Parts: sequence; C-alpha cells; structure tokens
Amino acid sequence: MYELPVREPTVVLDLTPLDTDSRLRGFGRYVLTLARGIAALPAEERAGMRLLGLTHLGWDGSYRVVDRLDAWSGEANVARDDPRQHLLWAYRRRVALSIALRRIGADVVHLLTPDATPLAMWAAGGCKKVVTCHDLIDLRWPDHYLPPMKGGKTFGPMILRRRYTSADHIVAISDESARDLGRFFGIGPEKITRVYNSIAHTKWSPTPGAADAWVLENHGLNDGRYLVYVGDLDWRKNVEGMMSGLAHARRGGAGDVVLVLCGQLNDAKRAKVLRLAADAGVTDAVKLVGFVTDADLAALYRRSLAHLFVSRDEGFGLTVIEAMACGAPVITTRSGSLGEVAGDDALLCDPEDPVAIGDAIARLAGDPMLRDHLREAGIVRAARFTVERQARETVAVYRRVLGV
Repeated sequence: MYELPVREPTVVLDLTPLDTDSRLRGFGRYVLTLARGIAALPAEERAGMRLLGLTHLGWDGSYRVVDRLDAWSGEANVARDDPRQHLLWAYRRRVALSIALRRIGADVVHLLTPDATPLAMWAAGGCKKVVTCHDLIDLRWPDHYLPPMKGGKTFGPMILRRRYTSADHIVAISDESARDLGRFFGIGPEKITRVYNSIAHTKWSPTPGAADAWVLENHGLNDGRYLVYVGDLDWRKNVEGMMSGLAHARRGGAGDVVLVLCGQLNDAKRAKVLRLAADAGVTDAVKLVGFVTDADLAALYRRSLAHLFVSRDEGFGLTVIEAMACGAPVITTRSGSLGEVAGDDALLCDPEDPVAIGDAIARLAGDPMLRDHLREAGIVRAARFTVERQARETVAVYRRVLGV
C-alpha cells in the first residue's frame, strides 16, 4: 500500500524586523547572527524540521519566506530613527502574522525581537509561539522606559505581561532576563530556556588586520591611548558617567587618554554628547567618529586601551564580548547582565561612581601587566559565546516545543 510522505513540522523565524531600523541595532545583530548560525548547523542537526525565514509580511497576510536562513539581511534602504517605519511593521505583525502563519502551515513561530505581539493567534491554525526576551529594562526603570507610546506605567506592564505569558516558550538571552521573567510575571523556569547571545569569531578577533594602523591614523588616534564606546546614548548608557570618569582619570595620571564614541548620531544626540563633555571639562578629549564598519570597529577595539561600557542596565551587553574577542580590556559594571557576561575578566565599577570609573581607567593606563592579563582572560572568556552554540541551543528549544 502506498504511504504518504511524513510531513516535517515547520518552524518560522520572523526576520521582518530586518526591514526596520532594528536591523541597524543590537536586535538586528541578534536576528542575523542566529539565522546564519542555524543555517550553518550540520544538516543532521536540523533534520526532522522545515526551517523557514519570514522576510516579508503584507497587511492582508501575504508573505515571502526563504528556506535558506542565511539568504536574507533585510532591505538596503532602512532609515535610522524613523518611527513611522517601525509602527507600520508593528501593526502588520499584530494583525497579519497569524494569517500568514496559517497559510504557511507553520507549527512554531519564533519572534526574535520585542514589541508587536500578534493578535488572534488562534487564527494561526494551532501554531505555537516562541518569544525571545532580551530584557525587561522597561519594567526595571519605568520612569525612563515606559513613555505613553509604550502604554505608560499603567498599560505598559500589561502589554509586556501579555507578550511573555502568551508564549509557549521563552528564550532568555541571560540568566538575569530569565530571573526577571519570574520576578515580574511569575513565569516558571520550565517555560524559559537561557540561550546566550554570540558573536562571529572570524569577524571579532585579536589577530591584527592589515588596515589597523590606517584606521587609527584616519581617526587621529594614538595606539593604546584611547577608550572605545559604541552604542546609543539613552539614559541607561550613562554618557555622563563616562565623561565624568574620563575627567577624573585625566586628572589622575591618564592625561593623554581620549574617549572615542562610535555610532551614527543625529544632531540632538551629538549636541547632548558635546554638552556633557563640556560640563565635565573633557571636550578636547572626546571624539565622535560616527558610523564605523565592523572591520574598523574591530581594529579600534584591538588597538584601544579599553572598551568603556559603564551602562546602568543591559539584557546582555554584546559589545563586551566583541571587545574581549578582539583582545581589548573591558571596563564595565555589574548592572543588569553585565557582571554575568563579563565575569571576573573585566574591571567592574559602580555606574553611579565617576571616581571609581576614572580610577579604573587610570589603573589600566598605568599598568601594562594588568592590560595584558585582561586581554588574555577576555579572549578566553569570549570564546565561550559561539554562534554554533547559540544556534544549537535554540534549535533544541524548537524541538522541545514541537515534542520531537
């Protein structure tokens, strides 16, 4: 008797955030790294599942998918800081994703970025939902991160509760985020799997590049006498702490050390940095170099005195691992997950204590043995955060949810 072929369960990774300005941020790095990591796993580790990437979602539930998860990196014309673009994406995800999932025949969907929880998942034909929790910073610091457009302090927590309690399983990118899911929503550990973020070690490496010296020359930097910060400038990033710490360090024996801020800034953010630098008296010691490629950033890490990242809170802190992998000492804090990620292989200080931040900078600037120790320890630590491990542990979550 003829037997029909067994249908493999279908897992859909929502890659549509790559069509928004999330592609240019940490969320975009997470989506791309995970998708490419899963695609690179040996075929036998992906066997028994059909893995698809959702690359386009229309208002009516129309869709495009790829079966090569490494074949999509988003639209090239993504604009930074365009709220309309993000809102359109969010409403399409809310109202149309369940329709698209039913048409695809999806058994599991993985929502890789926050916001825009799909409505009426019952319409998705029994599709189960895996959600990545990057952090719950909005609830930890509601005065700063729950504005009216996010529901405010009244509705914002309700929106977040629905996002995570409606999930069939949650991927938390740190133990800290996993604990917060229990603390704020009472979600038990049986519904959460911690899967650390990762970096591509072929890109972030201590091996000197041929253009490293040119990168320093291009930005007017002296080898080993500058600090690197890369990222946004919102409240938790503690720009004022960096500036005050730098001022203290320069008064305390590190008078030639400068701070390099990497990242595309609009006029308002540039003005904020310059104002804070002026307030701290370090205007001449701060360089805003704008957007830099990953290759140039790796070179800046490699030749730096340290990566300075004194954030008040992070769900993971990916730049800590990037810098360590490149052989840069790291000055950071224990706040959020940073102590968990950096461990004892960085200098840790209180983000609200600029004297401690400055002392850490000055200590590194005057102690080559300490710099060498942190470089070596950081390289070893960063090696734990591999793309292969992240992909393998995430695929294990899909199997758990599918029961295969």
